[in-house]
Amino acid sequence: MRRNVSAYVAECAGTALMLFVGVSAVAFMWGPGSPVPVVPSPVLRRLLTGVMFAGGATAVVYSPLGQISGGHLNPAVTLAFWRMGKVPTRDAVVYILAQFAGAVLGAYAAGLAWGPLTAGVRYAATVPGDGYSAAGAFAAEILITFLLVFTIFVCVNKPRVAPRTGVIAGTLVAVLVMIEAPVSGTSLNPARTLGPAILAPTYTALWAYFAGPVIGALLAVAAYRGQWGSHTVCAKLYHTEHYACPFDTCTYRLAKAGETVMRAGEPGTEAYLVERGTLDVRLGDASPGTSLVARLGPGEWAGEISLILDEPRTATVIAATDAQLRRITKHDLGHILTQDSDRTLELVRQLARRVKAVNERFVGRV
Repeated sequence: MRRNVSAYVAECAGTALMLFVGVSAVAFMWGPGSPVPVVPSPVLRRLLTGVMFAGGATAVVYSPLGQISGGHLNPAVTLAFWRMGKVPTRDAVVYILAQFAGAVLGAYAAGLAWGPLTAGVRYAATVPGDGYSAAGAFAAEILITFLLVFTIFVCVNKPRVAPRTGVIAGTLVAVLVMIEAPVSGTSLNPARTLGPAILAPTYTALWAYFAGPVIGALLAVAAYRGQWGSHTVCAKLYHTEHYACPFDTCTYRLAKAGETVMRAGEPGTEAYLVERGTLDVRLGDASPGTSLVARLGPGEWAGEISLILDEPRTATVIAATDAQLRRITKHDLGHILTQDSDRTLELVRQLARRVKAVNERFVGRV
């Protein structure tokens, strides 16, 4: 637990920052006496509010805070990754407590900053809209949280899309605020609801804003498993080579420049997909004077032949720069070959290029 303290603090601070930005956005867009000119169209005003609220969360995901903790900022998201086996129970509990604490701190800070303006919108507390019951808000929260969590799962497990997970999820939330806010207020997040509720104070239909997102998240897990199985890469929404992952089940590897990624003669039990950085491939043990066989960049594979043939490695691979690599086991390879056509096509192309290079060298000698 001690080694993850920085991740817990980052998750708390990130959630606080998200709530500060979000509550501020609601206060300035909807608060009586706001210096911001009133946008006549309620739909457009909700969209602008959603863009600002979700934009704050997206900024946190890509900030150092989000890169350290994974940028969940939401107990429903953490619960979903825990259910998928990507976050240990201990970490999940502390993350959720950190998110609730951060939500209270962020809403409180917005209250200090904007005073009556924040109080005028009840700290952006989420309650069922006019004409909607608690049951209606509950059903809506299930649906929108399902959409958010399912989208996150799909994105983080698609290498080409994974770096844009935060942007895609943020865009979805902004659109949901525009469409759904009149029903439940578009919470999607028990912590986002509880922080303002404590400060407002208002606890109307609080159960719906806890149970709805939890059920929606668990349904998203079930739906994702039904379509793609239990394969997930990592519980971080944005993974980079700059910060180590706090989760032991992470299938990414961070390699520093000069680090030996794989060595000739070792068992080929795993391959790597380069996501950022470059790798040098050298024949044999890469002793001084060994010639460079290939330089691999983003989208290319290393060690795939040994993995496919179940044979020892014939080359040594060294990180030419700091690199982020996605670890591929035999189980993962089967998943990719059956479910990820883009990655499969890239693997086939890389193997074809290598066969072509060998043929050209052979023809040249003849």
